[in-house]
Amino acid sequence: MITATLRIDVGEERRGEVNRLLRSLIEPTRVETGCISCRLYHEEDDPNIMTWVEEWQSEADVKRHLRSPQYRKILAALDMADAEPQIRFDTVVETAGMRLIEEARGLNGAD
Repeated sequence: MITATLRIDVGEERRGEVNRLLRSLIEPTRVETGCISCRLYHEEDDPNIMTWVEEWQSEADVKRHLRSPQYRKILAALDMADAEPQIRFDTVVETAGMRLIEEARGLNGAD
């Protein structure tokens, strides 16, 4: 799995425009081949900070998305940022759930 995270700081004068643009891309991104999820967050303490998070099944899916006409719209939103956007692509090798919590807390029956 690949997680793409874009954190942008937009000024108050462009915040509404960037918000509308990104919100309009959530559903179209979610239905792309290989997309696991797509979300937009706003910082509680600073509404000018937005974080766009996508999760993809594979690197091939991410690369196809990055070449898409739709991604050009995301790049346009980044161009409206007041500061250099933070962009990360993280590869998730392993995930764990409740089992890890139980192991860490000694709740796995091995007392």
